[in-house]
Amino acid sequence: MALVLVCGAINWDTTCFVGHLPSAGEEVACESVVEVSGGTGANVAVAAARLLDDGQAALLGAVGDDAIGRLQIDTLLQEGVSTEAVLRLKGSESGHAYIFVDKTGQNVIASNLAANSSLGPQHIKSTTLGKVLDGCGCAVVTDPPMAIAEMLITVASQRQIPVVWDPGVLATCGWDAFAPLSARLHTLIVNETEAHQLFGSGEVTAIARAFDLRGAPSYVVLKQGAQGATLIECSSAKVMRIPPLPLEAMSLSIVNTVGCGDVFAGAYATGIARGLEQAHALLEASAAAGLNATRAETRGGPDKEALADAIRTAARFGFALDLGWSTSP
Repeated sequence: MALVLVCGAINWDTTCFVGHLPSAGEEVACESVVEVSGGTGANVAVAAARLLDDGQAALLGAVGDDAIGRLQIDTLLQEGVSTEAVLRLKGSESGHAYIFVDKTGQNVIASNLAANSSLGPQHIKSTTLGKVLDGCGCAVVTDPPMAIAEMLITVASQRQIPVVWDPGVLATCGWDAFAPLSARLHTLIVNETEAHQLFGSGEVTAIARAFDLRGAPSYVVLKQGAQGATLIECSSAKVMRIPPLPLEAMSLSIVNTVGCGDVFAGAYATGIARGLEQAHALLEASAAAGLNATRAETRGGPDKEALADAIRTAARFGFALDLGWSTSP
């Protein structure tokens, strides 16, 4: 039985480490190239699985009927992710992402969605969806086709399962596409670029005032990279600051920021599913994402013991929640 169900892309990642990210028309040399399993949905599921027991994180998504698809499923199973709801679509190739990472850990990504974009409601039996949602404590939607997102959000909310949506590339669809579903969301997670795409601003104040409350999620979380995150309560426009992991004080350095947002979402959903208070679930998410940034691999999220150790160490350097909610200026 899964405590966390994730729905989103499953990609094969080709990551090129470069001295600097190329500008338009510029060619740069790759210092090294790494080929690994990835995809936002799969990464979030793996991040959650590492913090839970075997089979307590499940993934809903699609791969092609190719060798990469078989490898993806085997890799997920090795990580303890339930793949009962991962479909292999005949005649499709598996998704592939091409990633450039510079010496500071910053990145740019281009994705060939392939099977991910071919997944439709006709592929998913209601009995299968109902089965994977039984006993679920949190459903996470990342970047599936909008019809699949709507299907999962509707069914999960009808079952009173908290739904977290971290839309990634889907944010380019704009707020009009999200508004009809937003009232069913527990939390919408966005980074500053996605906030601009949805709300026209990456500023906390503007986001807090952006909603028609009849169509607002309960909460918005704005991911702010090295500055941590901000939790916004939509009904009151109150905000809470979530600090970043103090890497320098812990003698840790940023190596690769790819996948940090996925680890953040997976750890946050795991906290919600375990019944943690919202802010404490976000503190764990911030710590998990910070640890991921110190590792070269995209799926560098910690297991529960490593996360607990890091939080205890970071607490000595002031890693804690602030005094609570404040009124957005």
